[in-house]
Amino acid sequence: MQIPDWLVKHARQFPDKTALVDLYDGRRVSYAQLNERACRFAEFLRERWQIKPGDRVAVLAHSSSDYVEMLYGCGKIGAVMVCLNWRLSVDELKGIAEDAQPAALVWGAEFDQTGTALADACTLDRRMIVAAPRAGVAGYEAALAEMSGATIEMPWRAHDDVWYLLYTAGTTGKPKGVLQTWGMAFTNAVNAILAAGLRREDVLLSVLPYFHTGGLNLYMNPMIMCAGTTLIMRQFDVYKTLELLEREATVMFGVPAIYLFLSQHPRFAAADFSRVRNWACGGAPIPKVLLEQYLAKKIVICFGFGMTETGPTVFLTDEATAQKKVGTVGRPVMYVEAKVVDSATRQPLAANQRGELLLRGPGITPGYWNKPEATAKAFEDGWLCTGDIAYFDEDGDYYIVDRSKDMYISGGENVYPAEVENAIFQMEGVAEAAVIGVHDAKWGEVGKAIVALKPGAEVTAEQVIAHCKAKLAGFKAPKYVVFVPAVARNAAGKIDKPTSRAKFGDHA
Repeated sequence: MQIPDWLVKHARQFPDKTALVDLYDGRRVSYAQLNERACRFAEFLRERWQIKPGDRVAVLAHSSSDYVEMLYGCGKIGAVMVCLNWRLSVDELKGIAEDAQPAALVWGAEFDQTGTALADACTLDRRMIVAAPRAGVAGYEAALAEMSGATIEMPWRAHDDVWYLLYTAGTTGKPKGVLQTWGMAFTNAVNAILAAGLRREDVLLSVLPYFHTGGLNLYMNPMIMCAGTTLIMRQFDVYKTLELLEREATVMFGVPAIYLFLSQHPRFAAADFSRVRNWACGGAPIPKVLLEQYLAKKIVICFGFGMTETGPTVFLTDEATAQKKVGTVGRPVMYVEAKVVDSATRQPLAANQRGELLLRGPGITPGYWNKPEATAKAFEDGWLCTGDIAYFDEDGDYYIVDRSKDMYISGGENVYPAEVENAIFQMEGVAEAAVIGVHDAKWGEVGKAIVALKPGAEVTAEQVIAHCKAKLAGFKAPKYVVFVPAVARNAAGKIDKPTSRAKFGDHA
């Protein structure tokens, strides 16, 4: 498969169409302007910094129209953009830089101290800030202004040509750089356009960070591919999101935490979201009670599933299935094949049998940066081993039970925390819940619930345990409950189980 420079094509066919709206500063960027600015950045990299195809350019910045320009500018000359997680410490970023070995570093003004420290640690002379230039540091706008603005059209790329690197959260060890290829981006865009019905007239509200596959590909890159408009939110803001969903956006994608925070806002009950025609969610299990809360407002959230390694779209329900089967992620999208295998024998399982989810298709990464052993371990006869526990029903609709590493065994029985969390979330007064397994002398492991309450709510540990015993098998009910102001979440908005285990897992 060969992938063209779709940004150039749109700049020629829809030059005045608004591609991006940067909500932080109100800047509106047309397709002609987006392409020109991406070309200027590419020209600077190539001519001033002598960046060659395959060289890595690391970027540490909030989501913005500038970020998109840099992403496509790198693509035009074959440079590999390294999307750095701005929530990490300098030491954590150093570890990623040691792995990626970037030839240059660009950072946002708000990360000046971190960016400077990282560039110093990596002894990088090629450094840029998205602000005014200073001694030894180029300024983004000044650099673009120095360039000719001539069109640089990316040569057609092969399927496995790497466009950018996304580093995993590192929950099982050091972060791994997941190769993101042009073929993955193309396949995900086609899958998303077909499954979500994206079209040129759509306006996407983009609220997830761009160092994450959800931010870049659900659905910013697909919207650019189909010449739609994307509203870019620098960081998620509940009130601003509600406002834009009422008056401008037609497409919304969020993680469960975002839908939870929206539902808890006083404005939610009376808000009119009739202009939004497509709602989607993924990234973590979503409580059924939350989905039902949106259904009560005649909002059907199409829940899906994906991974950094899968580009990410793998499953996405249609509206009919989302209403009929609350909790399913639906069937594999067009260019994905899925199966469930027994975790021990690796044999395919039948309907309603739980096992590990395996995936294959053109949207799946070819592997990890500089990690051949990790790449080989992740695949089995061409199938990506996800580490997720899943099953499918008689209709072929899939259900994600939990991450296999989050599962714990109590008295010989498998317990999937997501199932327990869903039960706890149904309690009046509960805002958030996370469940982990902790050591127990009698049962091997038992559950420990970490619960955050809504303001003013009063719920006791005994009530949580009793509620779970009434809703679930006895062995699934947590033995311990701890109350916290907020449940730990990672940069993608998912419940951060490693942090919870580190803080609460060593003692009952």
